[in-house]
Amino acid sequence: VLHALLWRGLRDRDRATVVTSSLGAVLGLVLIAGGARLATAPGGLVSGLATVAVGVFVAVNALTERRRRSAPEQGDTHVGMVRAAPIVPSTRSSALAAGGVAVVLVALMTVPMPFVEYRPGGATPIEPLVEIVGADTTPLQGGTALLTVRLTRPAPLQLLAARLDRDRELLPIARVYPQGVDRQDHLARERQRFDRQFEVAAAVGAAAAGISLEVLTEVVIIDVAPGGPADGRLAPGDVVLAVDGTPVTSGAALAARVSAGAPGDRLTLRIAHAGSERDEVLTLAALDDTGQARIGVVVQTAVDELLLPIDIRLTPGIGIGGPSAGLMVGVTVYDLLAREDLLAGRSVAGTGTLDVDGRVGEVGGVAEKTVAAILAGYDVLLVPSSSLAVAERAAAGRIRVVGVTTLEEALSALR
Repeated sequence: VLHALLWRGLRDRDRATVVTSSLGAVLGLVLIAGGARLATAPGGLVSGLATVAVGVFVAVNALTERRRRSAPEQGDTHVGMVRAAPIVPSTRSSALAAGGVAVVLVALMTVPMPFVEYRPGGATPIEPLVEIVGADTTPLQGGTALLTVRLTRPAPLQLLAARLDRDRELLPIARVYPQGVDRQDHLARERQRFDRQFEVAAAVGAAAAGISLEVLTEVVIIDVAPGGPADGRLAPGDVVLAVDGTPVTSGAALAARVSAGAPGDRLTLRIAHAGSERDEVLTLAALDDTGQARIGVVVQTAVDELLLPIDIRLTPGIGIGGPSAGLMVGVTVYDLLAREDLLAGRSVAGTGTLDVDGRVGEVGGVAEKTVAAILAGYDVLLVPSSSLAVAERAAAGRIRVVGVTTLEEALSALR
């Protein structure tokens, strides 16, 4: 098509051939280079080699066409600058051209690009996923659902369509699937994250309904300062159980114990890691201009165990990954245990993580999940407050959207 347009505009078939064949050669080389790079990425071998094959085909055909056009063919005679007989393409060159077009079209429709497209998934009812043992429950007078998104690897034509559609989200594959991690291993980890979030959210929802909850925490080291007292002695993932025999259950407690000492003092830390325990004796040091004693670690207070007097179980075999169902699991468990009709006949869907303090956290794919809730016919959509604008734009008035920052806010909004 480009050759025909240039031929018409330049009124010179040979110049049009030179331009288009040069561009074809460049395109082929770009595809070869891009395919080679893609083939070396995790999970990209097949699509990378396919891209290289298309690039070779495009480049070879472009160079062949240029050579064929630059050489006089049999039957050509020239009188001055006028060609007396037209060039009739051979059967072989026509077949090559047709084959090249076919290969390029197939590649445009099938070769996956190094991006992930977020598409609306589905709405999964939560009540059938929850089993509560040891407490009386009441059936929901309505319905609750968690929302999912579909992740697909778009081909070039799908990639172009997604770029032109504001409702479709594209992310580089490295931002979705960590480099060097097997895809199946990644999905298995995401399912583990779902299981862990279910446990936390169910406990928080039960506590909101008046069930006593005991939270056991642990102090986890997440970073070690180079050159500090802990350098080479402690590592990320170590758990600090006690200091000089006194148990510590929060990062604040550890910091207070360390800052109470002076540079040169020694502390004995009881450390747990990978199922074993050990003692580490560290000498406090001043690591900044304040002169305050430090051991040179960054810690996080993490939830170790949640203790309830009842048993809340997740139905086995759930193939959902990620922590974004936390908010709706908390709402569902609360309504099952509380002595009130929270839903009042409405169907409520939502997305958002839920931590042990009842705070709602951000998640991805909110626009796509909003569309999923609309397609499934739900009445109300709960989302993190930080994602309210995105959800309202995607909803376009087709569903009531409520932004919340805590579980209590979500319950109050539904009341």
